[in-house]
Amino acid sequence: MRNQYMAKVLVHNKVVSEDVIKTYWDKATDEKDIGQVLVEAGALSAGVYQKVLAFVKNIEAKNAAAQPAAAPAAPAASAAPAAPSPVAKPAAPKAMQAVEVQSAAPQSEEPALQIEGNNIFGMSSSSNMEMETVSGLETTSIAGFGLVDLSNDEEEDENGLPSRFTVVTGEGEPVEAPDTLPIKAKLKKIVAFARKFGATDIYLFADRQIFMRQSGAIFPATEQTLNKSMLMDLLSEASEGFSDGYKVSIGKNFTKSLGLAGVGRIRMTVTWNDVVPNIAIRVIQTESASLENLFLPPFCNQFAGLSSGLVLIAGPSSSGRSTTMKAFAETIAASRSCYIQTIERPIERLIQNPNGGLAQKEVGLHVRTSLEGISLGIRDGADVICFDQLETMEELSLLLQAANAGALVFAVTSGNSIHALLSRLLVSVPESNRASFACSLAEQLKGVIVQHLVPVVQNQGLVLAAEALRVSSTVANMIRRGDLSQLAAAISSQKDQGITLDDSLQKCLESGYIDGYEAWKRAYDSRRFAAYRPSAREA
Repeated sequence: MRNQYMAKVLVHNKVVSEDVIKTYWDKATDEKDIGQVLVEAGALSAGVYQKVLAFVKNIEAKNAAAQPAAAPAAPAASAAPAAPSPVAKPAAPKAMQAVEVQSAAPQSEEPALQIEGNNIFGMSSSSNMEMETVSGLETTSIAGFGLVDLSNDEEEDENGLPSRFTVVTGEGEPVEAPDTLPIKAKLKKIVAFARKFGATDIYLFADRQIFMRQSGAIFPATEQTLNKSMLMDLLSEASEGFSDGYKVSIGKNFTKSLGLAGVGRIRMTVTWNDVVPNIAIRVIQTESASLENLFLPPFCNQFAGLSSGLVLIAGPSSSGRSTTMKAFAETIAASRSCYIQTIERPIERLIQNPNGGLAQKEVGLHVRTSLEGISLGIRDGADVICFDQLETMEELSLLLQAANAGALVFAVTSGNSIHALLSRLLVSVPESNRASFACSLAEQLKGVIVQHLVPVVQNQGLVLAAEALRVSSTVANMIRRGDLSQLAAAISSQKDQGITLDDSLQKCLESGYIDGYEAWKRAYDSRRFAAYRPSAREA
């Protein structure tokens, strides 16, 4: 039974996942248990294996000691418990058997802990086997993954919320950034280095150098390459900053925002290649950005003065949409007393409201679902609701209800142009409900911003090119009719209340900020910049 015991201990302590156990189960034998197999595969450290093995041997000893109590009386010579005989490994992992053990030993001062409910392969088990905590595991190199106490064996509620709610700010004694980054640098040093050189993203992969993204381009930050052990150490360091107490499990992908004392907040996304993590980190800016410093079209600043309605902020990934949304929130907070609520997944930069109330809610941390977060905002009477990121029509419908109830709503979504964004929203609704939805959208939509960050010439940074409009009665009627064929012309004709992406790119090009090729590549009507297409330039 050693393999079954060991597998159950490993899974319940979340040292490895069930999928990892299943992957290597067939390689376990009587001579080489599942723990040894995982050590050879690199999924388990030797130190942790020794702790688990000692614990499992203790279980086996208790099991052997309990057998005579249930058997008929035997001669004194046979009263001593014999060592457990080897048990053949089952043919498939489905067959883990329930084991019932009655311990004849007196109870210790600390109560024994139970492992009950489902076994590691998802089959029902009635085991009442007594187990203690695996003492010493918390001192191993995997401690950063927060091994779970075996007493916490209640079935998890998929809709449940974590018991901790504090969002770590990342404040503290500033971490000094090195001039050159060593390959074995701590995560804090890596993030400090990225901030020092203005990098927006960090990429950590096994057998690769540490790469960073600066001004839209990727460059290597080290000469040497990372190995799996280094990645695990970095992941262990990061797990200490998870505000919801999330326990990292090998093989389970996740995205979390966290604060590291002295370097600020980051957003980490981890995916797994078997038992090897791939880590992508977004460096969240620490300073607030004013609307003036974002260089949006001037009329966009008027959106902060609205009392109600919906403003959509779109663009491709990494185009600064969340930054723009929070700049509006902080501008409003500085100008009037109000209650602001954000619904984010996850919370990135923390904002301030000196003139009223503020609640930043993270989906999965403070509210179970995004819809619940919006409903709370409506019920609590929020003056401003900031939503990041809009993904379903149910979310949009509820945000329109919030706007109709008197809230000013800013919502981040995807889309490369206003025409593409509005067209997608309209066709996403079933035809039977499209007319009523179009009327509601036309009534509540007050403005749209679609932003693109374009590399500046000679890799000197990024500049904003934005397509935006303040919704006029003409545009509202187009939305209501579901006919957007003349939308681009309507935006151009609004002069100081609208600007097309092509006009914005033209201004950036004429100002010398961007290369003509970048304008041609992003333009809605590429014919306008046809002279800069690659074939034309080569000719």
